[in-house]
Amino acid sequence: MNSRERVFATLDGKIPDRVPVLAQVGDHAGVSQGLTFDVMYKDARRAAEAHLKALNRYKYDSVAIQVEPSWPVVEACGGTLFYPPDKYPWITKNPILTEEDIKNFKMPDFAKAPGSKVTVEGTRILAESTDVPVGAYVTGPFTFSMQLFPYENFIKSVRKKEFMHALIQKSTEIVNAYAQALKEAGASFLVICEHDLQMFAPATMTEFFIPYLKQALTYQYNILHMCGKVDTHLDINGDALADMDKLQMVSLGHHTDMLKFKKKYAGKLGFAGNLDHIVFLPQASAEEVEEKCGEIITAAKEGGQYMLSPGCEITADVPPENVEAMVRAAEKFGRYE
Repeated sequence: MNSRERVFATLDGKIPDRVPVLAQVGDHAGVSQGLTFDVMYKDARRAAEAHLKALNRYKYDSVAIQVEPSWPVVEACGGTLFYPPDKYPWITKNPILTEEDIKNFKMPDFAKAPGSKVTVEGTRILAESTDVPVGAYVTGPFTFSMQLFPYENFIKSVRKKEFMHALIQKSTEIVNAYAQALKEAGASFLVICEHDLQMFAPATMTEFFIPYLKQALTYQYNILHMCGKVDTHLDINGDALADMDKLQMVSLGHHTDMLKFKKKYAGKLGFAGNLDHIVFLPQASAEEVEEKCGEIITAAKEGGQYMLSPGCEITADVPPENVEAMVRAAEKFGRYE
């Protein structure tokens, strides 16, 4: 199998030739080649070329122009960002501050707005330049609401249910429009990143996330990414996720008992992740990474429906040898008879 066949067989619930590697390489691709962070957000051509070089070196099974996706969308929606050369960008002004802002919001053209134009054009270059699946990474409706609206104000507003639903509904519409722009550029699977659900109670996930996730599953292949300690969230909401026809996989970090949920939802929902990207992946030796990935793959690959993946983005401080070790482990331990 090639990477495209391997990835989509896994998402379809079939057994591939080996476990795919969903590497989630972001700015690492450019920084490891001497580019500054801000170049990766402002120059679509150079960013895409960096990702193509990284793909050629590491030979993982999918590629994306950006895996921390909120900033260009916030900017397109009228927010203000600061782009330092040596760090990720951050939001200095949120675009939505009042209920009137929600009512009066006009959807931008993401293919033309300055920040998102880079991600859309970069996605197009990748799709035209490689046969591996190109991912569209979007911030999920719940977390993106906290990019549109200041975190502190959002947390204080959780009990204002009418306002919250209006805000998250608008967030969903924006996320879907951006995902559509990336699809038109050539992306073939969607990763919906809900980084901040871990900060809230599982009941909040039930009320303010599950209904909107259903609306956000707009691709043929959709993956939900959830960071942090979310075992209880999945205990309570896992059945609802497994019952969503267009959700094929959930990507999790190393804090969550992925094997428990993979066994529980076998045949209904696939899983990715469980590799510590925060401390282990940047600091371990290549030999240790290969061994650890081998342990995860051996435990998780039974029955298919698993992709080897870090718990979130592979960051700029991860040694290239450790990314190579991930792919080597998939080749060594991830083969199916």
